[in-house]
Amino acid sequence: MPEEQNSVLKGVCTFYTETGTEGGFWAFQDSKYIFPQEGVEKEFYYEYEGLHILKNGDKLTIFSSDNQKQIIWSGTISLRQYPVFTENAFGLWIQADQEGVDRETWATYFFEEYPAELIPNRKP
Repeated sequence: MPEEQNSVLKGVCTFYTETGTEGGFWAFQDSKYIFPQEGVEKEFYYEYEGLHILKNGDKLTIFSSDNQKQIIWSGTISLRQYPVFTENAFGLWIQADQEGVDRETWATYFFEEYPAELIPNRKP
């Protein structure tokens, strides 16, 4: 099996932010590190170990939330970075935009946690 196939991670797009990040990052959460929260229906706990902040050169495939076999975006991550507190998506501060994709469309994939596959860029 080619090395690239072995490194395909399955999970969801997510928007990662916490105190001190000065805005959020487009990220991917590996499904191996997503667990149901006890006693709370349809709520999940994401372990940091499965969090991948998207970087230039990562290969991402995003699937329809209605049909997980339908690819709605696929390509190589190429982020245009911004200074902190200058750009937002739906009122939330963002660090970057994906080149060639409408900001609101891109943000929807992450805010609504669309299913995805990621091949991380292993190059430094």
